[in-house]
Amino acid sequence: MWRIRLKAIALVCVVLLAMVAWPGEIIGRAAGPPGEPWQPPGRGTPPIDVLAEVSYESDLFGDVAVERRGPGVAAVRLADGADSWVYQRFWADDFVDWVRVDDQRIAVVWRDGRVALINVATGRIVWHADLPAGPDAELSRTYDEEWPVMWEVSVFGPGSLMILHDGRVDVLDTRTGAARWTCPFATCSTVGGLGGPGVHGIHGMGEVVLIDQGPEGEVIKGVARDAEDGTQRWTYAGGLTFITRDLGQGRMATIDHAGGELIVREAADGKILWRAGLKGLDTNDATILGVSDDLLTVDTPAEVIAYRIADGGVAWRTSFEGAPRRPGSVLTNGQVTYVRGDERTLIKLDARTGDVLDRRRFAEEIELQVMRDDLAKVSVGLKHHLVIA
Repeated sequence: MWRIRLKAIALVCVVLLAMVAWPGEIIGRAAGPPGEPWQPPGRGTPPIDVLAEVSYESDLFGDVAVERRGPGVAAVRLADGADSWVYQRFWADDFVDWVRVDDQRIAVVWRDGRVALINVATGRIVWHADLPAGPDAELSRTYDEEWPVMWEVSVFGPGSLMILHDGRVDVLDTRTGAARWTCPFATCSTVGGLGGPGVHGIHGMGEVVLIDQGPEGEVIKGVARDAEDGTQRWTYAGGLTFITRDLGQGRMATIDHAGGELIVREAADGKILWRAGLKGLDTNDATILGVSDDLLTVDTPAEVIAYRIADGGVAWRTSFEGAPRRPGSVLTNGQVTYVRGDERTLIKLDARTGDVLDRRRFAEEIELQVMRDDLAKVSVGLKHHLVIA
């Protein structure tokens, strides 16, 4: 009889752990969310105001910033810097990365293949998934320059979480964690030194996923796969994954700095819809593109230009003293746009007209990082990472 009782108790413990968390997996609430919406003085006003300071790798989710914390992640309240919740797996394999899924959820990934979707507002785990090991799982642990480890996590299309790991690509449904499709090992191998065979980049573009492969000779080949089932849509020559932005509406934009052009394509088939010349541009970094619902805003050495995504027409142009200058990241929410006037000056523009709303000079060089709703994150020097409005 006692053996039966022990087995029953063990079974109940296993079920409870599966429902809550395994040993070493700690989801702890700390201060909890504020009782009232966070509305500090200056939020929503035309002048540029510094509202809070956060860590370098953090992202903004309403009233909290999510950041890496040891073997996991934490949500830190912007109002007072207190932890809202912390999620860590102390007995797990190496923590790989986390990614924003939408305005309410994040996905967290560990090297043992565990993936967890977390509701940021509550700190609750929505689902767990376990990825199968890829063919390069053992080799990827011996990191050096000749055999680089390749883990990339991103979100694309209608609710798809894409994870490139250990010689394979797995695409999960963000609602349930169920597998949608897997890229064949032969075409998704991550093994190879610089310029060697395998995947060199992967990026979701709404309807399709761009995968840079090769090279064949001296040219990197690429394939665009369907976001839903992974079937091949079209192919391209040259790497596009790191120089392309998803514009929504089934379109994507690429900077060809060699030809001095901005190129907008149909994501479904790669057809070029329109081009625009960009004078004096010596970068193809896609962060100089700011995307809102209907405008694509580009920072160039001479001026900031807003193009209509629909037809490539120019909505407005704004130039500043000191041109030509080094282009920087463009942050926009469709109402306001942030750009750099120079290395230390932040400029706030009306996103619809290009009119200057405010300027703010900082003591050190600034880098624009991300914008969420009406809040933007700007790095000042190497130590300070500010939330502004």
